[in-house]
Amino acid sequence: MKYILLFFTVLFCLPFMSCIKDELPNAEADILSCSVDSMILKKDPIIQNERVQIFVKSFVDLTSQAPVFTLSPGATIYPQSGTPLNFTKPQLYIVTSEDGQSQKTYEVSYISSAVGSKYSFEHVRTENSKYDIFYEIDDDNQNIMDWASGNAGFSLTGIASKPDDYPTARLLNGKEGQGVRLVTRLTGALGATMGKPLAAGNIFMGEFDLGTSITAPLKSLRLGMPVDFVPYAFRGFFKYKAGELFKEGNVEKPDRKDSWDCYAIFFETDSTLKHLDGTNRFTHDNILAIARILPEDRIESGEWSSFHIPFVFKDNAIIDEKKLKDGKYSLTLVFTSSIDGDTFAGAEGSTLLIDEIEIIHE
Repeated sequence: MKYILLFFTVLFCLPFMSCIKDELPNAEADILSCSVDSMILKKDPIIQNERVQIFVKSFVDLTSQAPVFTLSPGATIYPQSGTPLNFTKPQLYIVTSEDGQSQKTYEVSYISSAVGSKYSFEHVRTENSKYDIFYEIDDDNQNIMDWASGNAGFSLTGIASKPDDYPTARLLNGKEGQGVRLVTRLTGALGATMGKPLAAGNIFMGEFDLGTSITAPLKSLRLGMPVDFVPYAFRGFFKYKAGELFKEGNVEKPDRKDSWDCYAIFFETDSTLKHLDGTNRFTHDNILAIARILPEDRIESGEWSSFHIPFVFKDNAIIDEKKLKDGKYSLTLVFTSSIDGDTFAGAEGSTLLIDEIEIIHE
């Protein structure tokens, strides 16, 4: 009898226990979104890890700006959201979770400098003691752009133990100084189970959206950064060696050989298109010009070899000088160690090394 009473007592209490559990203070301390006057923006703010980058037009007075943040439910931020601050240098914000047990410090930057056109990949940091992130700086040594890659997605596999184990990593002996090493790697049991056994090394101008990388991989590529020039070619140096065994998903294709790829796309942004992605990167109506390496030039080379790729403009392409000044045109530059890596096809070990990349422009 006492066991029956105990059973009904527990059954009776469960709803109340559930309510208590639901009402526990939130333990998260994240910046979820950032809002500023749309009239001063070149591009939507980028929020990644513990960094917020706000890209604004060159005329903006950075000495008094007041970004507004949306936070995890119940979280607080210091300095308070909407407080005017001097953003001629990055500012630090501390977010505290609702339960008071977690804190996260964000570096918030207003960036009015335009992205440059020469990339030597000498500036690298290690993110969360896991993987390398390449970035560009302006004349004041301020970070103005992080190069994106799929490293954050690869970290979910749990395979890599150091930055060199990731698909995208620094190359200590580049053409000049440091360069970039892109390697197609196995994703282990987790990736194989999901039909995604390979991860190509890649690096591109834009953002990698980790949240959609599993459910909609092609949408996870947010391609493009605002530029204030019109490109007509890009060039650089590479080495390449294809891996031994090509796979499509988990199926071996011994008759196929892996290859690398690189391309650049110049396009216009508007209210409906903020960036390109893997589904429309070559087809969207807003694209003005594309530069892509030809199949016959995707060769293997054990020595540093040069490439020079012209942009092919649409016949009806028109450049509006005011839009160019206001940051309404964007450029993406993409390199990958496996040309079909976005569909998880390629060969383990395919390795692309790149360095000294330059966009040639007017």
